[in-house]
Amino acid sequence: MTEGSLIAERMTEITVGLNPPVRSRLQVMRRFLLISLLLLIRGGSLPAVEDLIQETDQLFVARDDVKCLRQAIAILDQKLASQPKDFEVLWRLAKYNYYLADRVTDKNDKSKYYETGIDLAKTSIGINSQRPEGHFWLAANYGEYAQLKGIFKSLLLLRSIRTELEQAFSIDPGFDNGNLYLALGELSLRLPWLVGGNHQRGLELLETGVRKAPKNADLSLTLAEYYVKDGRIPEARRLLEVVLTLGDPLRSPKEMEELRIRSRNLLKKTQK
Repeated sequence: MTEGSLIAERMTEITVGLNPPVRSRLQVMRRFLLISLLLLIRGGSLPAVEDLIQETDQLFVARDDVKCLRQAIAILDQKLASQPKDFEVLWRLAKYNYYLADRVTDKNDKSKYYETGIDLAKTSIGINSQRPEGHFWLAANYGEYAQLKGIFKSLLLLRSIRTELEQAFSIDPGFDNGNLYLALGELSLRLPWLVGGNHQRGLELLETGVRKAPKNADLSLTLAEYYVKDGRIPEARRLLEVVLTLGDPLRSPKEMEELRIRSRNLLKKTQK
């Protein structure tokens, strides 16, 4: 006999012999207690973490409406208050704060969201350093925060950014649809030689990334931009044409349209 059946039997015994009004009230209480018990036994008293994750992932997909992004953060913030060491919640909040910072215009708000993302990513790494998510989103938040604060801050954080990206790459090179190839490639291409820049290595990382993650529109566009700078116009145009028809699974409709606009503009320039 199950726990629910035992309690149901006992409640039935108690209600027998009582006058109708009292019996009626107890029967209502009985139904309520049984439902509550079953919810507790099945883990349904509160939404499961998996259900919350699924809900917030769907809200993140709809992030072109910033209200959805804020709602996802609010839900996970509430969950984190009761489970402060939940890795899946922590790295998602680091990611979502990164995207929210990109969508606000006030510099102080941007800084606040990046700082929050940095703290959350660090905490997630402390819980599980063998997963790439914490390392990647720590580097991403560091990078944007450094650009926001200027050249001096960028130089101070440069080693940390590279270390976190390389750590994530050593765990899973293909993480986030090839975005580690993009991040490390751009880092090598943008930096001066004296602080670790390497043009050839940067191009090789981007080219490998495009082969490994052919649906990463930002990767293809970025490589095309560097091909144009190097005078490799036919190769650049082929990549740009691909971006115009590409369906990137990790990009929102608005993000994808912005990438296509950049591609169309660069195609026009290469026609001259």
